Amino acid sequence: MKRKWNWIDTAVVILLIAAALLFLNRERLIGGATAGPSNTRDIVVTVEVDELKPEMLTSLQAGDQIFSQYRLQNATIREVETRPMEIKAVNRKGEVQLVESQDMVTLQAVIDAQVVTSGPYMDLGGQEVKVGLTFVLKTTEFEAMGDIKSIEVAQ
Repeated sequence: MKRKWNWIDTAVVILLIAAALLFLNRERLIGGATAGPSNTRDIVVTVEVDELKPEMLTSLQAGDQIFSQYRLQNATIREVETRPMEIKAVNRKGEVQLVESQDMVTLQAVIDAQVVTSGPYMDLGGQEVKVGLTFVLKTTEFEAMGDIKSIEVAQ
């Protein structure tokens, strides 16, 4: 006698698959402790931002946390340094020389950060961290685009 597949057989198979999925995802369903990413590294990043007006820097200070992806990141500004921006100019003899700008400053921020690593890539709040790349220096009160000048592994 040949046996036919019916709706009871289908229901049993679906129940077995559901039970297996529930068993495999029991930690998430119970609300157990989920471990954070184990591939993190502590680094020190130096970011340099050019062409800023001095009045823009009143809200940035040491101790501010980096803000990205709608939340504060594991990164804190250690120190903030400003200096007059240097502009290339041509003198009367046709030589190129550096002249300090009277109304623009260069900001250099040193950031202590915990980044997520994946192979050779480091990620801080959705931004790749690599020397020479553009970095959005953003806190809850300040935002500017700069370049990453150096990266050191924290001790």
